[in-house]
Amino acid sequence: MKKNLVGTIVTAAILSILVWVGSILFLFSYKEWSFFIGFTLTIVVFFFSSSGGITSQMANLSASRAYGKVQKDSGLKANVGFVFYGIVLFTVVSLVVQIITY
Repeated sequence: MKKNLVGTIVTAAILSILVWVGSILFLFSYKEWSFFIGFTLTIVVFFFSSSGGITSQMANLSASRAYGKVQKDSGLKANVGFVFYGIVLFTVVSLVVQIITY
């Protein structure tokens, strides 16, 4: 539990530093874009760490047509860890900062 909490906070801090460095290099406002970057990363990490979604169903359908067996999925499952939670933490904090700023 303690290891996951530390990993989550470290991930959020590293992501914050990376976005800050990116804002300096590419000349965009850190406060305005940090939420959108965090939200996009949250969706991308969730999409690539999940199974049973639409892409898995399409792959199973293709395999079922080729081999004649129908496979059933039990639904969407996401195997997320502290990296995902760190990105979510960064996104929530950046949303709060953006709301307070505006």
